[in-house]
Amino acid sequence: MADSLTRFARGLGMARSGDLAGAKREVQALQELRSALEQSSQSYWADRTQEQILAVAAWVAYAEGARDQATKLMRAAADGEDGSVKHVAMENRLYPMRDLLGELLLQIGQPAAALGEFEASLKENPNRYRSLSGAGRAAEAAGDRQKAVRYFEKLVALTSKADTTRPELDHANALLGRR
Repeated sequence: MADSLTRFARGLGMARSGDLAGAKREVQALQELRSALEQSSQSYWADRTQEQILAVAAWVAYAEGARDQATKLMRAAADGEDGSVKHVAMENRLYPMRDLLGELLLQIGQPAAALGEFEASLKENPNRYRSLSGAGRAAEAAGDRQKAVRYFEKLVALTSKADTTRPELDHANALLGRR
């Protein structure tokens, strides 16, 4: 399970930064890990690994210009994660699949749909930095300034004691007229 999380993170980073060959190698490694988990009668973790495979493959498809395929794969990963019983080890996911779907939809120019995905993610994972930032960006891109302000205000409040800044927070503060 820990190996699949590492492979997922590497594959996702590679796919999103343009190293598609590397991302595809990580998908292959994830498929091998999934098989090993299934053979060890660990179907729960095999299913979580399958979601990771779908997510990395979705971002590879997006990078290759296959937007419909990317959306289909990412939605399958998000739906799979939503349908699973949560294990205590998965309480603080590296990246909720629903958030990744929202990010993908933002990338392909569907901000209203992205907003819906971020809002669904926030129901499951309240006050998550990237979910709030994504919801704010999606609302802003969809032309819903009121929702954008609401999400960005929550993001700023969440980080009120932070001693550093991040680009998402700078953007939120700029939209709110605070910088």
